[in-house]
Amino acid sequence: MTGEINLTINGQLVKGTEGDTILTVCRKNGIYVPTLCHLEGLSDVGSCRLCVVEIEGERRINPACTYPAREGLVVRTSTDKLEKYRRMILELMFTERNHLCAFCAASGECELQAMAYRYQMDHVRYPYSWPSLTVDPVNPYIIIDHNRCILCGRCIRICAEIVGNHTLDFGRRGWKTMVCADLNQPLGESSCISCGACLQACPTGAIFSKTDAYRGNAANCQTVRTVCSQCGLGCEIDVLTRDQGLVRIDSPNLTVPGGQLCVKGRFEQLYEKHERILTPAISNTRGEFRNVSWVEAANRIARALSDVKKRYGPESIAGIASSRATNESLRAFSGLLREVIGTSRLDSLDGDAFRTAVKGITAAGASLTLSVEAPINEILQADCILIVGAEPLKSHPVAGSYILQATSRNRAQLITLDSRPDPFHYRTPVQIRPKPGALERTLKALIASIIQKGLGKPEALGAALTSYYASIDVNSASQLSGIVPKDLENAAAVLTAAKHAVIIYGDGVFDTRSPSMIADLLNLAAITGNIRDGKASIIGLKPNGNSRGAWEIGIAHIEHGALEETGQEKIKAAYVFAADEYVDSQDLIARLKKVNFVVVQTSYASPLTEIASVVLPAPTWAERGGSYTTLDGRRVKSNPVLRSPSGISDDAAVINDIALRLSKALRKARA
Repeated sequence: MTGEINLTINGQLVKGTEGDTILTVCRKNGIYVPTLCHLEGLSDVGSCRLCVVEIEGERRINPACTYPAREGLVVRTSTDKLEKYRRMILELMFTERNHLCAFCAASGECELQAMAYRYQMDHVRYPYSWPSLTVDPVNPYIIIDHNRCILCGRCIRICAEIVGNHTLDFGRRGWKTMVCADLNQPLGESSCISCGACLQACPTGAIFSKTDAYRGNAANCQTVRTVCSQCGLGCEIDVLTRDQGLVRIDSPNLTVPGGQLCVKGRFEQLYEKHERILTPAISNTRGEFRNVSWVEAANRIARALSDVKKRYGPESIAGIASSRATNESLRAFSGLLREVIGTSRLDSLDGDAFRTAVKGITAAGASLTLSVEAPINEILQADCILIVGAEPLKSHPVAGSYILQATSRNRAQLITLDSRPDPFHYRTPVQIRPKPGALERTLKALIASIIQKGLGKPEALGAALTSYYASIDVNSASQLSGIVPKDLENAAAVLTAAKHAVIIYGDGVFDTRSPSMIADLLNLAAITGNIRDGKASIIGLKPNGNSRGAWEIGIAHIEHGALEETGQEKIKAAYVFAADEYVDSQDLIARLKKVNFVVVQTSYASPLTEIASVVLPAPTWAERGGSYTTLDGRRVKSNPVLRSPSGISDDAAVINDIALRLSKALRKARA
């Protein structure tokens, strides 16, 4: 059990905990010690030497960040000797490389600059080296200027310890020492995943962002804490804005578990790639649009939907919503379609994934729901991870980072089952790459291999299911799938030997539209002993930022898509609430072209808006507030960081206004 210790620092009796360093004790007790290489949450290396302290009984000064605190130590953190030493270290840092603050993107937010101000360093006593080192601008978002690097190693440690990617390390020797990516490759050609953790960890301007360089620092920006809406992990972000423009996105807690961001959350959503819809518009019979007022557009929608319902019935009207929208907007949309119009034809843009998941979960157990899946942070505890039909580093990069961390910290064994190239390359000891279209057959063969080799817990499946899987000819299935049976045996051995295996699936599984594959995954979790307390150690990487929220609200239909014609009903009108999702699905557009009247509520012009009868503008992710449901079921709150352009209202307010106008139009039609 960790005990309390007592130290004397600067003549003051203070308390610490066994295992603390002297620096940790100082921070706990509000005692200032200067640092540059230290970053809370990372291991300490004592490279900058600014935190040196005098310890009674020691012949030399020692770095506080690496010296273990112990009972009875007497420490001095600020003496003439220490201050002179620190001033000398600072001067040498400034002379070693190019630190011309007036030209640096980090000026005003640079820890080295702030330290120089603290020590009133208006000159240096040593000659400047002025080495000519390279600048690496190849990465799409990040620039490394080695001339401004102080070799503190924070970027290297955060890449290894927090992100788990191990891209960066020191290379070369002496004054030529630099931070290198992989085997001294340009960052854009390396294994870098562009998460930007190194950028935020850098104490100088050595690593900076192309997106926000020279646009302003935190002191002259507004900072709003909100939630990233990109992929459903619910990562907290600090968004810096200036003059109604996005400047940059930071992590509020970079080094805590789950604090890292990804290329999507930190960089991609800063770029507005598509033409913005700013005013309502109505098209004529020739497909030509004219801008109109909100009132005219809303009245046009209400009259048209009322007329279609009166002539053809409510089931002739369909609604499709983006699962990037907030829960509040999706509930309003559901109310408009179900309660006001009275149609059951409601779906989300990712409704096929919903039907695949829910039918598969139900097939595995009638009482099971989406909540059977595990929380995302369970990846961090795993000693074995099976990735089926998923590319986490592309679709959900923070989840991919969790996987990297598990392989580094826990030495977790990776198994990939996908026809596409393995996203984790050399980190994966067992790679199974079936032919395209053979993913489900291969998964069933894997379960069969476990049973036939006498591994796992077949009793968890029951006699009927065990018999079904046991009857599968593994050799024949392997041959048809284009794999080697030995790979299945290796995967079976690793999975069943693990104490805490986690199964991750994604778009490759959803795209099969096969519920039985989801059932197979749950059965695999059961037979390998990875269902605990009603939770399976299985995680579905759902398609969008609020997919689970949309699905739980009931946006997606359990049996069929909104535009699938059943019985005698033909779709005559459709309302597509796309929010800020850019929709270019050729299948959806082809179906909507057959519909007489199409409303599109969206932030951006797209192939979808070209076929609309009425287009309504919508706020972007930065302009809307509300709540999202993460892919593992947590509810998180989003705050608007920018004001919407004049004339653009909240999504739910627009939908409710149309519902009110439509109700009046329907009452008038009945009268």
